[in-house]
Amino acid sequence: MRRLYFRIYLAVLGSLIVFAILAGLAFATLRSIDDDRQNWAGMGADIAERLLPPERSPASVETELMSWHQLTGFSLALLSPRGEVVAQAGEIPDEVLRDLRQRVGFGPHWRAGGLLHGLRFKDGRRLVALQPPGALNWLRHLRWVAPLFGIAFAVGIAAYPVVRHLTRRLERLQQGVAAFGEGDLSVRVAISGQDEIAKLAETFNASAARIEHLLHAHKTLLANASHELRSPLSRLRMAVEGLSANGADDAARVEIRRNIAELDALVGEVLLASRLQAGAAPDLQTENVDLVGLLAEECAPFGADLQAASEQPLPLLPADPRLLRRLFRNLLENAARHGGSEPPTVAVSRRADAVSVAVCDRGPGVPQDEREKIFEPFYRLRKMPESAGGAGLGLALVRQIAERHGGNVECLPRDGGGACFMVSLPVGGAGGA
Repeated sequence: MRRLYFRIYLAVLGSLIVFAILAGLAFATLRSIDDDRQNWAGMGADIAERLLPPERSPASVETELMSWHQLTGFSLALLSPRGEVVAQAGEIPDEVLRDLRQRVGFGPHWRAGGLLHGLRFKDGRRLVALQPPGALNWLRHLRWVAPLFGIAFAVGIAAYPVVRHLTRRLERLQQGVAAFGEGDLSVRVAISGQDEIAKLAETFNASAARIEHLLHAHKTLLANASHELRSPLSRLRMAVEGLSANGADDAARVEIRRNIAELDALVGEVLLASRLQAGAAPDLQTENVDLVGLLAEECAPFGADLQAASEQPLPLLPADPRLLRRLFRNLLENAARHGGSEPPTVAVSRRADAVSVAVCDRGPGVPQDEREKIFEPFYRLRKMPESAGGAGLGLALVRQIAERHGGNVECLPRDGGGACFMVSLPVGGAGGA
C-alpha cells in the first residue's frame, strides 16, 4: 500500500536530489568562470613568468599588465625593490602604494585586507593586484543569488503537481462532508488511490451510508408504526362507542383491554427496534444465562415441546436475559399464531463454537422468496390476512436481538410441512463472535 507519508517522503527526497543536482551544476559552472579571477596563486605565477626577464622595458611590462587587467578585472602594478611603480594597469589608490613602500618582509605570496594580493620576485620586485572596488561586490554576489532563485523556482514547479494532487482529493472530501452536513445524505466522495486519504474517503462513505440507512429505517419505522397504530385505535373507538350505546358490556371491556395491550406491546416493540437499529441500547445488562432454563420458562405458557439434542450440558451464554426472552417469546408467539393446531417444538443443539435453537411449527410455511423479507419491519406475507394479527415487528426484533449478541437467525422449511426458525448464538457472546 502506498502510504501518504511515504509518498510525501519520496516527493521531498526527489526535490532534494533535483536541488542537489542543479546546485552542483550551477556551482561547477560559476567556479569554472571564477577560477581565473580568484585563484591568485596560479594567476600570479603566470603573470610573473610573463614579466621575466627583469631587463624588460617598462612599456612592454605595462602592455603585459594591461592585457591581464582587461582579462581578470584586477588592477595590477609592478613595484621596484625600493617601492617605486615600474608599470601599472588600472587604478590603485596612492595611499595603498605609499603603504606598500613602507612595508617590508613580504613572502613569496601574500595577501592584505582581503582585496590586495602580492607576489615577490627573487630580484626584490613586487607584483601587486587589487580586486575591483568593494562598492561593486554586490553585483558579484548576485551571480550566486540568481541561480539559487532559479533552483528554488524549478523545485517549486516540480513539487506543485504532487502537492496539488493530494490537496485536490482533500478538497473533494471537504466538499462531500459539507454537502452531507447540509442535508444531502446521498452524497458520496470519489475514492482514488490506496493511501490514508483514500481510506478516509472510504470511511466517510461507509459512515454516510450507515447514517442514511438508519434515518431511512427510522422514517419507515415511524411511518409503518403510525399506520399500524390506527387499527387498534379504531377498534378502541368503536368499543368505546359500543359502551356508550349499550352500557357496560363484558365483551366490549375484553376488546378494549386486548387493544390496549396490543398498543402497549406495539409501542414497546417500536422503541426496542429503534434502539437496536441505532446500535445503542444503554440499558442492556449482560450476564451468564442458562439457555435451557430460560427456554423451559418461555415454552411453558405455549405448551411447546423442548428437546435438548446435546448429551453434555450447555455452557452459560453471556447475554442479556431480557432480550433473549423477547427473542424466543416472539418466535413462540409467531409459531402459536401461524403454526396450526399443533404446539411448537423447540430443539437445542451445540455446535463447535455456537448454540443453535430451532423453533418449528406445522403451519403453512414461508415461501422461499419471502424467507428473508419476513425479517424486515412491518412486512407481512402476501397470503396472510389482516385478521391474523401482529404488527410485523416480532421477527425483525428477533434478528436484531440475535445480531446484537453476535449471532443470526434464518427461516428454513420443515420436513412434513411448516417452518423452522434457526437461531445461532456464539458461546463467547457478541465479543467472541
